[in-house]
Amino acid sequence: KSKQAVYLIPMPLFFIFALIATSVFAQAPSRAEKRAAKVREEYLKATEGIHVPTIRADSLKVHINDTDLVLVDVRQPNEQMVSMLPHALTPYEFSQKFKSGFPKGKNVVAYCTIGHRSGLYAQQLEVRDIPVRNLEGGILAWTHVSGILERDSAGIKVPTKKVHVYADDMKNWIALDYEAVWPEQNNY
Repeated sequence: KSKQAVYLIPMPLFFIFALIATSVFAQAPSRAEKRAAKVREEYLKATEGIHVPTIRADSLKVHINDTDLVLVDVRQPNEQMVSMLPHALTPYEFSQKFKSGFPKGKNVVAYCTIGHRSGLYAQQLEVRDIPVRNLEGGILAWTHVSGILERDSAGIKVPTKKVHVYADDMKNWIALDYEAVWPEQNNY
């Protein structure tokens, strides 16, 4: 009996130590994870009531060079001047390119800053029976998967890490290695 008692005492101590150790060594979310979570939270708020198929940024990144993919950047020209996803068209370019009909087998991914405007645009395309998905979290989510961005420099596409946002607090939503640009800065 005394041997059993000796073994029973250390076992509860071991579990207490294990519980303390896991709580002490458990990692809190990183700054990057908190920023990505904020984008997700804001996307869900911004697209409440918008019901269209979506695509996550990590899935889009895998298919970014697919020739059957048509990206449409529905942001304003001043936003597009800062950066765009590779191969993206503006809504006007899209309407001109496909004015005689949208080919079977192609798919549209619409995006904006967070997903609201592109969700509304996607609804318009759905009515016309054009296969479309809304990029969840928009260009902000794209930064969290280290997605490539380009800007036009005298007709040549050059890489950039700048992203147009609308307010100072939105600079805390993009990935850490990207730079937020907003209208008051005029640093396009």
